[in-house]
Amino acid sequence: MTETSQAPAAVKHLSADELALERTLMASDRTLLAWVRTAMSFISFGFTMYKLLENMAVTLAAKIDVLQPHHLGLFLMAIGTLPLAVGMLQYYQLARKLGQPTGTIVRNPSFFLAIIILLLGIVLFFNIIFKWHLL
Repeated sequence: MTETSQAPAAVKHLSADELALERTLMASDRTLLAWVRTAMSFISFGFTMYKLLENMAVTLAAKIDVLQPHHLGLFLMAIGTLPLAVGMLQYYQLARKLGQPTGTIVRNPSFFLAIIILLLGIVLFFNIIFKWHLL
């Protein structure tokens, strides 16, 4: 049996600076995803609490003027949504500082997921305020 010799594929060796940049971008992605997980938890818990307390208030007919059920839900949803927006801004600024073009940042799966969760939080927040009954 004869072996055919093939030239190895050209492998690009990254410099230490390029590797450091990649590690920094990946760390920034992980941080953004942590913001997304936290926001999702607060938004979903806030919406659930709103619905649960709304049903309890109707059932028990015990309404307190100062603390309505939607106040707790709105508070938890705001606690999830606002910091997510700050985390996205932080991610965007760091990526721009590291030389990433805006198009690349927005198409990043982590950033795109954060946009979707942010929009979901905003829609649910206004759904409760204006009683749109979307859900």
